[in-house]
Amino acid sequence: MSASPRGRAANRRPPAAAATRSLERASRQRPVASGTLRFLGALALLLLGAGAAAAAAATQGHAFSPPTAHAPTSERSSEVLRLDCFNRLGRREVTLFGNGTIRLRDGSIGAEWMGLAELGPDELQGILRRLEDEDLSEIGDLPRGVAGDWVEKCDLVVDLPGKKRQKLSYGRYDPLPLGVSRLQRIAEQLGARVRVLSDTEQQLPEHYEPRLGDVLKRFDGNSFRVVNFTSDRKGVELDGLVQPVHLIVLKEQLRMEFVALLAREP
Repeated sequence: MSASPRGRAANRRPPAAAATRSLERASRQRPVASGTLRFLGALALLLLGAGAAAAAAATQGHAFSPPTAHAPTSERSSEVLRLDCFNRLGRREVTLFGNGTIRLRDGSIGAEWMGLAELGPDELQGILRRLEDEDLSEIGDLPRGVAGDWVEKCDLVVDLPGKKRQKLSYGRYDPLPLGVSRLQRIAEQLGARVRVLSDTEQQLPEHYEPRLGDVLKRFDGNSFRVVNFTSDRKGVELDGLVQPVHLIVLKEQLRMEFVALLAREP
């Protein structure tokens, strides 16, 4: 017996429509509390929202991840002052960190000795005030002095908190403006406070008084001979035995530049 056209139409209804009619019949047969209906409606909206978010993430090819917070630079690793002088034979680098640590690296490149020292809080604040008094940004091109493969090149960096980082490059024996000389002097004074950790610690004899003919070892390993004194007797003139360089160094700064007395004429 063939089904009636009305029966065939009913059979062709989509499953969703049939489910809807079933729910309508069920609701007529057994009333549902309005609170339950509101709960079901909210649950359906929540599920629809979650599905849409998942679909969007899948469409973009990646899932959402919260931004990563970057920790601020620690004072232990932030450089406040760095003087790095180097040539073919070696380097000497003095670095002052924001927490008051001084690091000195000295010797052949790649095989430097290293030593550390610490400034107290008051000493550190004093150094910072001295650094703030100088401004490298006002310095233009520096006049050049002695140049060559054996002559040291220096990088001077000042990076104070809340101020723009400043860097200046120059030759070791270039004529320097007064402000740069003061900054270099500060770095050298800091470096002199560090005990270098080497296999055989070397230093000039205590109360060393230079004489003509003395052969001194410089911190970079080069040897220099004392050849004369300035007219006021406050400066020492030296000639390099390996490098073709003539130096004039104040007596009070000899222990900052030289680490050993290699030979003295009788």
